[in-house]
Amino acid sequence: MSDYKIMPVIMSGGAGSRLWPASRAAAPKQLLSLVTDKTMVQDTALRVAGGHFTAPVFICNAAHSAVIEAQMDDIGSLPLAIITEPMGRNTAPAAVVAAHYAKGRPEKTLVLLLPADHHVTKADAFRDAVEAAVPAALSGHLVTFGIAPDAPETGYGYIEQGAAIDARSFAVSAFREKPDQDTAKGYLAAGNFSWNAGIFLFSPEALLSEIETFDPVMKAAAIAALEHAEKSGLCLHLDRSHFENCPSESIDYAVMEKTDKAAIVPCDIGWNDIGSFSALHGVTQDDTGMCMSSGTIAVGSSDCLVQTDGPMVSLVGVKNLAVIVKDGAVLVVDLAHSQDVKKVVNQLKADGRTELL
Repeated sequence: MSDYKIMPVIMSGGAGSRLWPASRAAAPKQLLSLVTDKTMVQDTALRVAGGHFTAPVFICNAAHSAVIEAQMDDIGSLPLAIITEPMGRNTAPAAVVAAHYAKGRPEKTLVLLLPADHHVTKADAFRDAVEAAVPAALSGHLVTFGIAPDAPETGYGYIEQGAAIDARSFAVSAFREKPDQDTAKGYLAAGNFSWNAGIFLFSPEALLSEIETFDPVMKAAAIAALEHAEKSGLCLHLDRSHFENCPSESIDYAVMEKTDKAAIVPCDIGWNDIGSFSALHGVTQDDTGMCMSSGTIAVGSSDCLVQTDGPMVSLVGVKNLAVIVKDGAVLVVDLAHSQDVKKVVNQLKADGRTELL
């Protein structure tokens, strides 16, 4: 099995609205240094370097292509291509574009489709899981990676594991939507459920065959958008007139929940999707439960996250708060309600306050 390559396709299209005002349209969370001294997109690229991996391909908003190219240059990672979307169409069209691009490679190439904004503390375990998924992917399965749950989390979708395919891969029995607390506890107790991380490994031929079965309109539109793309340096700008004809659907809904070729490799990779300030606090807090920008002051306070780009912030007698000051906007939120930050963004959109987005 040494005659294959794995092409990382890094999807960098999210807005990170639950991390406003740190994450903005011009600089969403994947382009920021939130957890380490590198940006999330840099950390993602470094995680899939060497070995059987090719240089990465990015699929992103056209407005972010120059920033991504500069950030890759900073870490010495020249992409194969930066494919830009004229508008967001979720992950299924991106998967089709990735598969069609990979199909034109001279060697046998598998596609590793992964988001740019996940935090992984066990990079070696992640690479091991990807290699473990190769036999199933080469045999025509569409492989996803299941995160071993350590709590009855209600904010993630779950994958139910079925019969073994090989030593590390299993058939997917079912995809489950985000559960309520009691259902999540049942999943945890059952022992054969994993969190859905939204990371996939597949051969281009397998993905394109399945999308032809389930949504031939999407397949044709996405392929045409790539074939009519305008090239500029490293960038391939997808054709707007074709890409806008793609239905906006996730790869989970468009393919994975319908196919009989879905497989899962359970893994423990220290994964977190950093989808909220509560999640960010969870991976950045110190032994006292605090994570604070330099120069801030906390008196009689605990379990707080403070980020400021200039103005001095002081906390007195509070706990479980995130205080974020960025580009003239201030957010104060109870970490237990950090998922609701998106409602602020929705209100700003409704009010036409685009300068704050």
